[in-house]
Amino acid sequence: MTSLIAVPADGPLFEGHFPGRPILPGIAELALVADALSPVEAEGSVSAIPFARFRGVVLPGDRLEVDSSPRAQGGVRFEVKRAGEVVANGAMTFGDPRARESTAVAMASRATRGAPPIDELIPHRPPMLFVDRILGEADDGLTCLARIPGACALVTRGSTPAFVGLEAAAQAAAVWEALARSRATGGPSARTGYLVSLRDVVLYRPTLPADADLIVSIRLVATAPPLTTYAVDAAVYGELALRGTIGTYLTG
Repeated sequence: MTSLIAVPADGPLFEGHFPGRPILPGIAELALVADALSPVEAEGSVSAIPFARFRGVVLPGDRLEVDSSPRAQGGVRFEVKRAGEVVANGAMTFGDPRARESTAVAMASRATRGAPPIDELIPHRPPMLFVDRILGEADDGLTCLARIPGACALVTRGSTPAFVGLEAAAQAAAVWEALARSRATGGPSARTGYLVSLRDVVLYRPTLPADADLIVSIRLVATAPPLTTYAVDAAVYGELALRGTIGTYLTG
């Protein structure tokens, strides 16, 4: 099956990502794909993302073709192309959220001192700036307080797909990297990074409420600059909302 997606030439999907250089967030691209491929009976709910790779930057006004084929257990494999070039591919599963195997959430507990403001560490701006502050750090990661603003274009009727929390995790990873750079250089050094891959993502609820406290933790798994891999989880209202692995790419 082939579906067509017309990316808007401007508008709220690009607000805050990034000022002066609008780029469609990878998580917004995934939301557009999910909307295009969701079976009616699943009501648009993604329950798992076995893997996804964002291979090219999507810009305002791009026209995308999504080729898809079914997988077992309510899954679908997809490939996103622009003028024949693959810009993303992956697989997602629709249906009820996974039952929680455990309510345990990873937390980095060491107090952070002398950290620059978040908006000096990463280039995101509202309404695509999800990370609010650092709650704690560790040698291999950190925990942040994040919120999905109600003004974000990915929010509808007060909630957003639970996988949007992965963007908060990617921003937390960018904060951790920038914090390390600021300590090494003696000052903040915001650089543009991209979410480039997802793996073994499990969603424990269909949506996240807008403007609610989201506790996001990231832990370094592997690094081969400019690529870095993190294990992530996020909790809302004290309950695990998602868990998985993300890959990021740091420019410059």
